[in-house]
Amino acid sequence: MSSIVNLKEDKDLNVVAIKGMNDILPGEIETWQFLEQSAREVFSTYGFSEIRTPVPEKTELFCRSIGETTDIVEKEMYTFSDKSDHSITLRPEGTAPVMRSFIQNRLYNLDPVSKLYYMGPMFRYERPQKGRYRQFHQIGVEALGVEDPKIDAQILAMLHHYFNKIGINAVSLQVNSLGCPECRPVYRDTLIAYLEARLNLLCSDCQRRYKANPLRVLDCKAKGCKEATVDAPAVSENLCTACDEHFSQVQIYLRSLDIPFEVNRRMVRGLDYYVRTTFELVTDQLGSQMRLLVRRMMVWSKVGRAGLRESVLPSALSGWF
Repeated sequence: MSSIVNLKEDKDLNVVAIKGMNDILPGEIETWQFLEQSAREVFSTYGFSEIRTPVPEKTELFCRSIGETTDIVEKEMYTFSDKSDHSITLRPEGTAPVMRSFIQNRLYNLDPVSKLYYMGPMFRYERPQKGRYRQFHQIGVEALGVEDPKIDAQILAMLHHYFNKIGINAVSLQVNSLGCPECRPVYRDTLIAYLEARLNLLCSDCQRRYKANPLRVLDCKAKGCKEATVDAPAVSENLCTACDEHFSQVQIYLRSLDIPFEVNRRMVRGLDYYVRTTFELVTDQLGSQMRLLVRRMMVWSKVGRAGLRESVLPSALSGWF
């Protein structure tokens, strides 16, 4: 009690939370507990198990997996050197740490198919605004070891189940396909040529990185970039046969499950490891923060004694362990 009194009496001491990071107080925590417990109940019904990874990770994990030309790596990561002069970063997203743990702990030896979920705080140094903070919380799922489009549809069905359980019913599902490392290079070249013809209309960030990460330009929120790319070629129109069939099957399964959706051919993701099915669940019940959930699927295959190797992300992490 004396320590609290001393803090109150010291008028020169300004002890407050870091900007963009908030306390979760009694009266609020019950809602958080409800959302988290509901996720655990629904996800476990679909065979997903919880995994927890450390908040700090080696900086290289995110540089190699997310991509060095993304806003997250270039501008938003909380990075510092520890006492051993190792570069450490507070995790800005959950997928890369889960993949690191999956490979390091050889979870692929326990079950050829791993279905995992995580929840916890993430950190990005960006301008705080309503509904967007520097410490924010994510719930995410990863399905590893299976590339059947049924798993995509199952995850979407699971998420509809979850939102119904927590009382958010007016949800719109938008889907698209980002292709794979086999077909994306052709689309990438097409998109770069398109962007070069409009380079003067793009923001300075996109002008600098359009060759290294052209998909990021389509995901840019700058007004000029949106207008300049309104008729850009769609990745879904440049899919290889396997990806086109995969995306068609996802849509068939969604219809069989009576899950309404629309194909949004404009929707892309700027992170380097995104492949195939991507989606957003959006609602008008949350004011300006319309996007409830953003996701992408990743394709895995088994490769000899090396265990599981994904088409983009684990290949970026290969040689780490």
